[in-house]
Amino acid sequence: MSIRTNSCPCCGGSLLRHIRHAELYWFCQNCWQEVPLLRTSSIDAEARKKSNVPSQVIKP
Repeated sequence: MSIRTNSCPCCGGSLLRHIRHAELYWFCQNCWQEVPLLRTSSIDAEARKKSNVPSQVIKP
């Protein structure tokens, strides 16, 4: 079993996962900052939908 740790982009400290008002976010106890949850795959998928770009490009 693999345990993945999330590091704070500000200080490199360990992040704790929190939920508030049905929103998920990360919190760093070291620098006392909230870190928003970013998912590049969902952002990329949403961008493709808006621009009508296919997820895979087929080369001839």
